[in-house]
Amino acid sequence: MKKIMTKYAFIWPLLGSIFLWIAISIVSGKFSVGQIFSSAKLCSFALLLALGQMVVVTSGEGAIDLSQQYILTLAAYISCDLMQYNVILGIIAAVAVGAFCGLVNGIVNIYLKVPAMVTTLATGYIIFTIVLVLAPTMKTLPNAGFVDFINLHAGGFSMLTMICMIVAVLLALLLYKTKYGKQLHAVGQKRIAAKYAGIKVNKVVISAFVIGGALCGLSGTLCGAFNGGAFQDMGTTYFLPSIAAAFVGGTAASGGKSNVAGVCLGALMMYLLTTFLNAANLSVGMQRLIQGAVLVLILVASVSDDAKKN
Repeated sequence: MKKIMTKYAFIWPLLGSIFLWIAISIVSGKFSVGQIFSSAKLCSFALLLALGQMVVVTSGEGAIDLSQQYILTLAAYISCDLMQYNVILGIIAAVAVGAFCGLVNGIVNIYLKVPAMVTTLATGYIIFTIVLVLAPTMKTLPNAGFVDFINLHAGGFSMLTMICMIVAVLLALLLYKTKYGKQLHAVGQKRIAAKYAGIKVNKVVISAFVIGGALCGLSGTLCGAFNGGAFQDMGTTYFLPSIAAAFVGGTAASGGKSNVAGVCLGALMMYLLTTFLNAANLSVGMQRLIQGAVLVLILVASVSDDAKKN
């Protein structure tokens, strides 16, 4: 049983999601499958951040992106502003800006030898400063047609959920069926060994940050449209759940191991946890405290598991 649970890490967030759904149903007095569909829709933004975080963390050596929430916010502003002229332009520009921010993070981390945590914390504040400077001059309302598009539903699934499913499938193909994916996991397990094996470690790590940034950009685009516009602290709501989702889904804190399906279920589980805490009438501060405690427990479990394997 232990081997099965270790191999198929997505089982943990799956069981957690089922448990929380039952708990929500008991508290609300109503069992509804619609709650699952609704949660899957509302966790979309945190899920995209979590997938991006997963890619960065998988590159190893303690890599993590603390600038995600700020990249999301900047992308939301850019997409809302440019969509006034062209929807496609707004989407592409937001994703491109996110990828560029990831590129800067990767270059600083690799070539200036600044730890990823310090790098992304610093660039995050720079990005947020840019938001503060540009926000007064930018249009913050989303394109009405794009809003209608992402709010479409088919068979219970929202367009947001379907977009996330497509992104997850494409990312899974990249990570598990391509040369780059194999190189990324090898680099995450031991960078020096990967270098001696002929892998271009710097390129792989920087690419991981770029992919993570691009997913933040996409999340910001969708988030801005869904929430009716961009605002300065919009990324804060999704950041903590996204990190928890990345690790509860089976991403190894030490790098070298990822699980797309697990992260998807982890994001669903974290949103169900938020829904349960809301149903229990807990304050926002208490909810953040509990979410933080859950994240700490997940990280402790992840690090302990890595230590046993090493």
